[in-house]
Amino acid sequence: MVRTAGILAALAVTFSSLHAHADSKAWTAAKAGLPADAKIVIGVDFAAVQKTELFATYYPKLLEKAEAAKEIDTLKDTCKIDPLAAVQGVVIAMSSDQKDGAFYIGLSGVDRAKLSSCIQLAAQIKADKADKADKADKADKAAAEKPVKVLLKQDGNITQLSNGMETSYFGWVGKDVIVVSLHTEDRASLVKWMGGKGALAKSSLGKSLARTNTTATLWGAGEETKELEAGVSAKGGYGALKFSKGTLDADVHAVMENAAQATKMATSVTKQVDEAKQGGQLPPMFVAMLKSVTIAAVSDEVVLKANVAEKDLAQLVGLAIAGIGGP
Repeated sequence: MVRTAGILAALAVTFSSLHAHADSKAWTAAKAGLPADAKIVIGVDFAAVQKTELFATYYPKLLEKAEAAKEIDTLKDTCKIDPLAAVQGVVIAMSSDQKDGAFYIGLSGVDRAKLSSCIQLAAQIKADKADKADKADKADKAAAEKPVKVLLKQDGNITQLSNGMETSYFGWVGKDVIVVSLHTEDRASLVKWMGGKGALAKSSLGKSLARTNTTATLWGAGEETKELEAGVSAKGGYGALKFSKGTLDADVHAVMENAAQATKMATSVTKQVDEAKQGGQLPPMFVAMLKSVTIAAVSDEVVLKANVAEKDLAQLVGLAIAGIGGP
């Protein structure tokens, strides 16, 4: 890879924690460009996410795990672009097997020309450093001194970046929405994931998205038939999480095969939640969270709603991380 995937991923990772209203630019672009075979769509309003306690606590740890901190520092140092300020919202869409898809990233204060030049410059710096390290021990000093040249080419709404051996592609919708395929070296994949011409809206997933609150902090919809218990299968789901004034409001819908299955599943989940409340084995903040949960069957859907204090959620996330990292 032209060492640009990490730079592009730094922009994408910058969003990956929660979400808010997916930034209308990113969602508008995604709605118009995504193909009908997109089976998972998630939206994140990164500008709103940054205001949450969860973000302040766990974003640094996310960067560390994702190894994106160096890429973000490169953007800051080389181009004077701060991804925290530049990335306003993100929409990610994937195929059913999650092996193909793309990010739509809405930008503020950074346009196509500035970001393209930045990526080229940052990639050139990284290529030079890697090239020197790779050739340092070679006896052929003349070969060691041959520079690697990173070239940038604009082809319509696609930007091509190449070092002569490998090539990466990223697309644009207007001047301030960048599209990054999960396979940055595959131009055809990029074209597919931004050339749907409104096909998503006509798909069954598009109909679920039309019922989704895409102005929330985190929202999404997906399609996958999965048996939840004997005789009960979900066809997919959609929902949204909204952070506001220190609380998280959740509204999640599981779409079942029919109304009878929805009623059966709602009864089963309600029973499990009630048992968990009374079990005496859960942390106090988890019990408080469960008390705010309501579950109901509405036609062929199981609807879960909750109102949770962000401080309780932050403590629960902390316990979960400690448990995962513990002995």
